[in-house]
Amino acid sequence: MTIRQRLNKQSICILMLILLMMIVTACKSDSENVEQGINDLEADSEQLNPSEEEEGPFIPEGKVQSPFNGKWIPKEAANKRPIALQINNSLAAYPQSGIAQADILYETLAEGNITRLMAVFHVYDSEKIGPIRSARHYFLDMAANHDAVYMHYGGSPQAYSYIQQTKAPNLDGLSWLDGIVCWRDPERRAIPRMLEHSVYTNQKHLEDGWERRELRKELKENFSSGLEFVKEGEEIIPWGQRADYVTVPFSASYTSSFDFDAETKKYVKYQSGNYHLDEEINEPLMFTNLILQRTKIHLIPGDTEGRREVAVIGSGTGYFISSGRAVAIEWQKSNHGTATEYIEKKSGKPIQLNPGKTYIGILPQNLEVSFQKKAINQ
Repeated sequence: MTIRQRLNKQSICILMLILLMMIVTACKSDSENVEQGINDLEADSEQLNPSEEEEGPFIPEGKVQSPFNGKWIPKEAANKRPIALQINNSLAAYPQSGIAQADILYETLAEGNITRLMAVFHVYDSEKIGPIRSARHYFLDMAANHDAVYMHYGGSPQAYSYIQQTKAPNLDGLSWLDGIVCWRDPERRAIPRMLEHSVYTNQKHLEDGWERRELRKELKENFSSGLEFVKEGEEIIPWGQRADYVTVPFSASYTSSFDFDAETKKYVKYQSGNYHLDEEINEPLMFTNLILQRTKIHLIPGDTEGRREVAVIGSGTGYFISSGRAVAIEWQKSNHGTATEYIEKKSGKPIQLNPGKTYIGILPQNLEVSFQKKAINQ
C-alpha cells in the first residue's frame, strides 16, 4: 500500500470519528431538550390546574349564602324569617326611607296610575323605613313567596278578606299595634295632606310587634324562595339581548327605568325620570338583578275606588336581566303558599341570579318594555 493510500485511509477514519462524535453530541442535546420540554409542560400543567385550595370562591368561616340575596350572612341568621313591608310609592310621599336595605323590591299597579312597592327585608338594621301604606290582596301572594310576615297600615276590603282566607301572618299598624309596630313622623304629619304619607317603622318596632303577635320567627321547614343564586364571587351573564338601559312604563305618570353601571355591575333605578332616592343614605336604589313578570291586571268590577286585580298566581312570560343582558323567561306560581318559579325560556332551566338585590316588576301583559336609552334628569 502506497503512502498516499495510507493517508487517504487515515483521513476517512478521522472523518468517520468526527461524524460519530457529532451524532452522539446531537442525540445528547436532543435528549436534554426533550427532558426540558417535559419539565416545562409539567410546570404549565400545574399552572393550569391550581391546587384544591385555590378552586372555587372563598367561603368565609361561619357564613352561609342568604336565600334572599345570595350574599354571605352569619349562619345563625340563615333561618330567620323575613319581613315584607307595604311601601307608599306616591310621588307625594317621596323621598322614601330605608328601602335601600331591602333584599327584594316588588312594584306593581294599585289604584289609578300609581304603583305601590313591597320591600322584603331579611338581615337589616335601618332605623327608619317607610312611609308604610295600606295592604292590597295580591301583595300577600308576593310575601308568601318568601315565607315573610306582611306589615301594612290598614288595607282594602279585598286585602282583609284574603288575610282571613289564607291566614296570612301580618302586622297591621291600623290596629292595637299602632304606636307599637310603627309611628307617625311629626314633621310630615304637620304638613297638609301628608298624614297618609307619615307612617314609619324600623327593626326594633317590627320585632316588638312580632313578639306581641307571637308569630313564628323561623323559616318554614323545607323552605324555598324560588330564587337560585350563583356563589358570591362568581358572575353569570345571561345569554340574551343587550340591556344597558331598561324602561318600564307602568302608566303615563309612573315609569321605572334602570341604568346599568358596568363598573359596579348594578342597575341604578329612576322613578319617572329622576333618581329613585333613599332619604336615609341620600343615594338611589340599585339592583343586581331585574325580573319583569307579565300577568293579567284589570280593574275590579264594581269597586268604587278603582282597585285592581293582579294575577300573581298562575303563569306567564317576562324577562330576567342582569350584567347588562336580558333573556326571555316564563314564570309560574301554583297557589298562595308556593314560591314563584322563574324558568329561562330557551333552556327550560331555572334562572340563576347574581348575588345582590333583586327588583321584581309585575307588569300588564300588553306593556312594552324598552331596552333603548332615553334622556333622563339627574
